[in-house]
Amino acid sequence: MRRCSKCLLPENYPRIKFNIDNICNFCENYNDLDYRGLDALKSEIQSYLGTYRDRNQKYDCVFALSGGRDSSFLLYKLVKETNFKFAAYCADHGFLPEETKENIKNLTEELDVDLIIEEHTFLTKSVKHHIQSWMKNPHPAMVGLFCTGCKLGIDLGLSNFAKKHNIPVIITGATPFEGQGYKKNLLKKNPEKGMSSFIYGYVSRIAENPSWILNPGCVSVQLKEFHYHYMEKWKDSNHLVLYPFGSFIKWNESEVISTLNEIGWKKTENAKSTWRGDCQISLLKLFLYKESLGFNDRDDGLSCLVRDGQLTRKAALERLNSEGSISLDTVMEIIDEMGIDSSEFKIALEKSKNYIE
Repeated sequence: MRRCSKCLLPENYPRIKFNIDNICNFCENYNDLDYRGLDALKSEIQSYLGTYRDRNQKYDCVFALSGGRDSSFLLYKLVKETNFKFAAYCADHGFLPEETKENIKNLTEELDVDLIIEEHTFLTKSVKHHIQSWMKNPHPAMVGLFCTGCKLGIDLGLSNFAKKHNIPVIITGATPFEGQGYKKNLLKKNPEKGMSSFIYGYVSRIAENPSWILNPGCVSVQLKEFHYHYMEKWKDSNHLVLYPFGSFIKWNESEVISTLNEIGWKKTENAKSTWRGDCQISLLKLFLYKESLGFNDRDDGLSCLVRDGQLTRKAALERLNSEGSISLDTVMEIIDEMGIDSSEFKIALEKSKNYIE
């Protein structure tokens, strides 16, 4: 497979183009992010708190804690380096590994931060149907829908908790180096276009495989997640929603890993890296993208780190070779736990590999 000579992105990555030197357009067009710094973040939060009437005096901010490496590191940093009062909110979608649950519990106890865990069933009620729908026509563009309901649970949970308790600020640990932009473009009818192309692509895939909409409950979850998450309707003018890694604090992997090691954070047993290890469904998706496309979030995320100067291409490639794959045994454990026929899944898996060709 042909890859960019500067990063790791392959020739079948959506929207990719190569110049005469075999350098991709993503590397050519890359500009370093400009970070405003922690002081600017503190100032923005403090200013907003001053304008919020009848606010909760116990908490200044509600923090979205998934138990993954990024949110765990960010909560630790903010608690240690600011004076704001945090409530840690975790939306339990039903597929959190035990290591993730321990990370959440241990971190909040060490930081003396109140932990609120709210369970939701959006994902557990939908994921089996969505996987079985994919099995009928295993196209990689639809793998992203396996997680439908997860973002809905997080967004609605955070928003409702903040509203109920009059907490002015909502903070999440999303980073610009997560490596998943290709998933939307896979579904788009034309990757160069915007939301209308995304919707058109979804409708086209449904027309090819109507199984996706034969369960009314799952359709409801799909539509709600699109409305609240992708159209960002969960946000309102009464709350300040911040993504510190996007514009205030630079995400540095070595700093993140070093801090996590200090606090005893554990990666999921079946994951080969600290990346995307906080959900069993994420592991399944990584596996299927790799099998059908030849790449997954690791190729994308490591390429981001190469462009940012945190890794050399050689080091990134070595890590990709050791971290880029999820074992079939791990995947089959997940499939068996869901009560999905393993032989039928393997047949669909073989069909999905034809997409590379």
